[in-house]
Amino acid sequence: NVGPRGSEEPAAKIPFAHDMAIWDMKWHPAGHLLATGSNDRQTKFWARNRPGSKQGLDFDGPGSGADGKDAEVTHAEMELGNHVGIVIGRRGATIIAMQRQTKTKMHVDQMRRVLQIEGTARQIETVKKRVGALLERVSSDGDGRQQGGGFGGW
Repeated sequence: NVGPRGSEEPAAKIPFAHDMAIWDMKWHPAGHLLATGSNDRQTKFWARNRPGSKQGLDFDGPGSGADGKDAEVTHAEMELGNHVGIVIGRRGATIIAMQRQTKTKMHVDQMRRVLQIEGTARQIETVKKRVGALLERVSSDGDGRQQGGGFGGW
């Protein structure tokens, strides 16, 4: 009873619904609601559609191309250089917040100094713009401090 009759495919997928591992799931006794609890300290409630209903399954809506290729999950990497800590943030706050906002999955490879991104092409483009703006801001702040007469001339 995963998807439409005769299909083993799910009726809908929600990639990256939680930022961390799901610890518990419970169905409502009537079977129409599912509650999930995760290590990201969030509890989410999921409602399923009535059999045969397509309400809420907007595959051709904003953010998805007519051919569905925009919704295809892909992988990308972005060079971070010496700014790995800035992207991760204190206790991971920056990267976790960005994952929630962009609905992507991200991982910082500290050895290679790259940000690995998993999401749709549009989501990856958004992440690259936001991280690029963050790195640009940090770089320009650093240049201003060096020219400001500190120890930059030593």
